[in-house]
Amino acid sequence: MITAAIYKVALVSLLIITGATSSGITYYYQVRANDMSNQITNLTSQVSKATAQVNNLTDQIGGLSNQVGQLQATNSQLNRWVQDLQAEMLQLNSMSQKQVTLVSQGQILLVGNGAVAFINFTVPSDTLTATLNVSFTGVEFGVTTRLSLLDTNQYYLLRTCNCVYYGNYSGIPTTWSSPWAHSYQAQVTVPSNGPWIMAFQKQPGSGSSENYDESIVLVRKTVGPLLTFLRGTANSSAAVGSVPIGIIFDTSYWNPDVPSLSSVVESLTLQNGTVVNHYQLYIVPGKTYTVSIAYRTSSGYGFCSATPSAFVPMRMDTIQNFTC
Repeated sequence: MITAAIYKVALVSLLIITGATSSGITYYYQVRANDMSNQITNLTSQVSKATAQVNNLTDQIGGLSNQVGQLQATNSQLNRWVQDLQAEMLQLNSMSQKQVTLVSQGQILLVGNGAVAFINFTVPSDTLTATLNVSFTGVEFGVTTRLSLLDTNQYYLLRTCNCVYYGNYSGIPTTWSSPWAHSYQAQVTVPSNGPWIMAFQKQPGSGSSENYDESIVLVRKTVGPLLTFLRGTANSSAAVGSVPIGIIFDTSYWNPDVPSLSSVVESLTLQNGTVVNHYQLYIVPGKTYTVSIAYRTSSGYGFCSATPSAFVPMRMDTIQNFTC
């Protein structure tokens, strides 16, 4: 009897404990499931935000790639312009010429205390660089002189001052001056084109006359004939059966600025029978031109009624298409 009673108590206790444990496990799993669901929702939100950021960055990368492409194209164009300008500079330099002109040679007599003798010369407008080779030597010893390069303003100041026969030249500006010497030679750069004056200035303090052997040679680097051209081509086309024979600039055949065309660079016949000629144009930069086309047909000669808009040749490749 006792044993049976104890068994019943143990069984009831076991059932109660077992039931409590099952309820706790169910509650734990519910809490855990809710927590994991919240984490999944949070992670899903983060993934969505990250995806949006990736899409935004992808758009930015695409935009930057386009900018890089545009910059590369611009850089290539600038490099072509630089190469064109370098080629043009080489051509201009190859056309430059050296001109040597004797400005003065002989003896100059300086009379009196602080006397001045002047020699005038002009640097022509087609000069790129100008240099003077100057030299002087006193025939009599003991008295020094100075040679100065003056522009017209400096010459006026020297001619109108009260300093010549007193030797007080310190307040008169010069473009270049030699030291006071009995004999001297030098190369002097003339800074610009136009009129210039060389002044021989006798040393103050001596009233005697003095002769000087002198030589002044002007060496110029000059530009050749002005190159006037447009880098590029003009493409002209006419109707089937007609051939363009020339392009006319402006309205006057007597305009000295209107150039002649070079020979046809290339002639093409398209599939529809249209003939396209490519011309190289040599025209004055900075001037506005209008262009029209003359052509030849089996029935005679014609003139293109369509005149393109005026264009101004600049330092860049330019293509104009003209169709009759």
